[in-house]
Amino acid sequence: MADQNCLGKFPLADAPGYEEMLQCMRCGFCLPTCPTYALTNRERSSPRGRVALAKAVADDQLTFSKALKQEAYFCLDCRACSTACPSGVHAGLVMEACRNQSQAAMPLVGAAGKFRAFILQRMLPSPDLLETSMLPARLYQKLGIQWLVRHSHLLKLAPGWMEKAEGMMPELHPPLRPQLPDVVPAVGEQRGRVAFFLGCVMTLMYPEVSRQTVRVLSHQGFEVVTPKEQKCCGAPHLSEGDRETTRNLARHNLDLFMALDVDAIVTDCAGCGAALKEYEELLEASGNHAQLEAFRAKIKDINEFLAEQGLRTDGLQPVNKRVTYHEPCHLCHAQNVSRQPRELIKAIPGIEFIELNEASWCCGSAATFSLKHTTESQQILDRKLANIVTTDAELLVTANPGCHLQLAWGLKKAGLPQRVVHVTELLGMATRS
Repeated sequence: MADQNCLGKFPLADAPGYEEMLQCMRCGFCLPTCPTYALTNRERSSPRGRVALAKAVADDQLTFSKALKQEAYFCLDCRACSTACPSGVHAGLVMEACRNQSQAAMPLVGAAGKFRAFILQRMLPSPDLLETSMLPARLYQKLGIQWLVRHSHLLKLAPGWMEKAEGMMPELHPPLRPQLPDVVPAVGEQRGRVAFFLGCVMTLMYPEVSRQTVRVLSHQGFEVVTPKEQKCCGAPHLSEGDRETTRNLARHNLDLFMALDVDAIVTDCAGCGAALKEYEELLEASGNHAQLEAFRAKIKDINEFLAEQGLRTDGLQPVNKRVTYHEPCHLCHAQNVSRQPRELIKAIPGIEFIELNEASWCCGSAATFSLKHTTESQQILDRKLANIVTTDAELLVTANPGCHLQLAWGLKKAGLPQRVVHVTELLGMATRS
């Protein structure tokens, strides 16, 4: 039964903001920016169409239908429409709230529901359990089973999402979180003290990226504190419609990081940064507005932070590479950090920077979208790969692990030579030991 404080026919009180939906003027500025609308040319799969569906439910004109649930999850939540909207409508956030509503309106049952609950409510909130869960995958690679599976073509018999998931897996190493020192001192004259928010995917899939992030921050004159008690930022939960678990994680991380005496809280994962900056809205009902505002002000993507502080370029060694840059959606659209990565890349001696056409167009990763909608994800990725080819770049630089996984897999599958690196890996190449 719907809560008496619900909006229209939404089953939960935690509905999308009605004023947000009212702001949509249906002007159509969002249409050219939406990858799913570009694929389908279907109104309901456009930002304004999705907002209209949600508003009809809020206005008691529609029940919370299967169509709305499908569109909520078919939305990439790339936020490109937010950048384009002259009225400031955030259709991605509306769909994010609708995903949460869909779990009450049409919950998963049986084994699927139990598996979802285990992943979101038990495994992801536990760093120890999450790290332990990756041991079988590391053994799968180290014992040569992966080589046998790939060369036997057994995966051709599996569902498409399974073959893609296995193909996207990078070379795995032990998680970084237990290895990082609690405090890494600044090199040379100290400019400040920062806390490092280490994302789940980074510590498990790309530990070298975050190792370089800490190294670069240290060499740039910042003492780096990495609290080991930190938990998942909650981005996967927001993506899968579990706002309550997100709030529990947010409260934990908020208390943990605000107890530290630091100038900033830095992350190298665009998805984490976007989720952390949403804590202020997610926990608004708590009444701790001053603390939430202070936390929000301290959250900085690594590109944002180094650009603000000014990159120390003296002592950087040349990196003689031709590079291009793919903008992660949750960096350029969700956080409005677009200029800064380019500034950092161009400041490295020896770099030849080639601007990528449609650099801010989604790569088709979008959390689990690339596995749930493999055909559509591939079509979006193909558009990105076609633009990458024209740059003739040696390195494709990005700043988010989801993009990294998708792009590296796509380049390899297409037989293209570019290697994908994070901005901090590029800076690490230029930073002397």
